[in-house]
Amino acid sequence: MTDPHQRPPSLDDRTAGAARAPTHAERCRTLVRKAGAATLCTIARDPAGYPYGSLVSVAFDGLGRPLFLLSSLAEHTGNLLARPEASVLIAEAPGSHDQPLALGRVTILGSCTAVRESESKSERATAREIFLAQQPTAVSYVDFADFAFYRLEPTALRYVGGFGRMSWVTAEDYRAAEADPLVAASSGILRHMNDDHADAVLAYARSLAGIAEASTASMTAVDRYGFELTATTPGGPRSARLAFDEPVSTTDEVRRAMVALVKRARARDAHG
Repeated sequence: MTDPHQRPPSLDDRTAGAARAPTHAERCRTLVRKAGAATLCTIARDPAGYPYGSLVSVAFDGLGRPLFLLSSLAEHTGNLLARPEASVLIAEAPGSHDQPLALGRVTILGSCTAVRESESKSERATAREIFLAQQPTAVSYVDFADFAFYRLEPTALRYVGGFGRMSWVTAEDYRAAEADPLVAASSGILRHMNDDHADAVLAYARSLAGIAEASTASMTAVDRYGFELTATTPGGPRSARLAFDEPVSTTDEVRRAMVALVKRARARDAHG
């Protein structure tokens, strides 16, 4: 839900529909790839039936399933042993937007149970390897007797990518999706473009996004398919999405794609 008295602009209709963007399942996988902490929600035993939220460390396996290393002494662990229904909320780190509700987030719902040893292989050993690769400081307590690994098996996901961008995502689509290849580099790309190439970002807004009255512009998101920007205009802020000519996967490919677009923008300016 948004505040009806202060609703930020959605993506500009003239560009959002034409510019290819990640699916919501892909956005979910990208969000969890960056996550180190999350809010685990269990069903309380006392007072019975109420949602109980806990801040926990989290890792994700190759299928995007959340893994937790939980103490038997923790309230949420007791809740899970009584009822395994749970959800985990992962939110985009602050910094890319000045409004918290514009940040992306995903809630993964499912059954969360302890990882058991199987006859064919040690699932706990696999969970241990995955968890420590993403949470290396847990090595100091991973083998304590009162700690065990728990895994949430997604049943459904709710994705919210900011104002006006939200949907339910099926567990099947989520498992099949891949995180964006620029996930680790995106914040650096945005910082570089906004700090060092503000003139190029403004050219994108004016000439390619059709926001001719823009006085300033900043890039707010980038992915393999393109990028999003917000422009300041006399009528208020406007947002738009622009696509790369083809998907990219490395920072060098992003640089070449950005250069090609700024040349196109300036050529349009030169021809009026």
